[in-house]
Amino acid sequence: MKRTTRSPRATRQWLAAALAAALSLPLLAPSATAQADACPYGWTSAATVWFGAASDSGVPNRDTGGGCTVMDQIMAGAPFTTHGRFVRTVDSVTRDLVHDGVLTRGERRDVVRAAAGSAVGRPHPVTGRRSVDLSAIGLVGYTVRATMPTDAAGTLGALAACGFRNIEPSGSAGNFYGYPAAGLAPLTREAGLTVPSLGVSLANLEHDLDLVAAEAHAIGARYVRVSGSDAWDLQDYSRTAALLNEAGERLAPEGIRVAYHNHGFEFETAEDGVTGYDVLVRETNPAFVTMELDVYWAASTDTHATDLFERYPGRFELLHLKDIAEDGSFADVGAGTIDFAAIFAAAPSAGVRYGFTEHDQPTPDGVTSACTSLGYLSALRY
Repeated sequence: MKRTTRSPRATRQWLAAALAAALSLPLLAPSATAQADACPYGWTSAATVWFGAASDSGVPNRDTGGGCTVMDQIMAGAPFTTHGRFVRTVDSVTRDLVHDGVLTRGERRDVVRAAAGSAVGRPHPVTGRRSVDLSAIGLVGYTVRATMPTDAAGTLGALAACGFRNIEPSGSAGNFYGYPAAGLAPLTREAGLTVPSLGVSLANLEHDLDLVAAEAHAIGARYVRVSGSDAWDLQDYSRTAALLNEAGERLAPEGIRVAYHNHGFEFETAEDGVTGYDVLVRETNPAFVTMELDVYWAASTDTHATDLFERYPGRFELLHLKDIAEDGSFADVGAGTIDFAAIFAAAPSAGVRYGFTEHDQPTPDGVTSACTSLGYLSALRY
């Protein structure tokens, strides 16, 4: 899962412990004597020590021994109640890592500086004086899936007429409501809608990456997002993280980022307190992969978006904005129980760039539901 590069001191300690164990225990099969990973499903060592896009230390997230990384040791205390506590934690952890030969003094300085400049642990109060930037709000095309195949131009025009400026089409590479991206692009342009993100399948990323890039370029998308499966265990999430990293690295020169969109099962699949969602965030490289947090599905498992923002700063460039009613059903944004003011107040620390409203079961129709949600966001003050 992670590279296991140890410092000379850590290596000597590990070898001594392993030798002592070998001399004191009966002979067992190799699998039984293998050293356990002290930080299973932890932060990938392929990334840097990173606390947000504007707080990247540039220092490799090295293995510190036993399968743990620098980020594993720092973020073990997350979420942090104050910024000062976070910086003190970083200062203490990195001082020990310099002593152990994992970091140089210069690297420690860079990590502490990145932590001090980050938003981790800072308060994000709702002041009621800020308005939502509607230029960064769009609609998930799934909301209007009933009319897009038969009247795409009319549907897109109606969305633009009520104030939408962006749309995220959902489908698979080559087929978005019956259109390839090149066929849908003239219709979105004519309606005055931009397409920042494109929903494709995980199989597309695995087998049709050139087609994914071509589709994104054809319609101007800078993100391609995928979803997972409720049949996965944590090893499947780990394998998926590796796939997302590989695809993201290959798409990066094309100016395209990979995003993962959640449902509820990612938060319910867990081992020893680590969820599938934790695995995806920790094992993906923020240089190539971001998360598209669906706030409804998170809330359906009693997981609050703002708690995730605090635990994983800077990892949520995209949001799906939809509300959850008291009975757990879907609701137009603002008609349910989710605190959107708190979400928008904390959005800068999460790295949010776009939010897309969505309703899985819209009434009386997709356009009306979408415009109702946008109307709420237009009036929201946070």
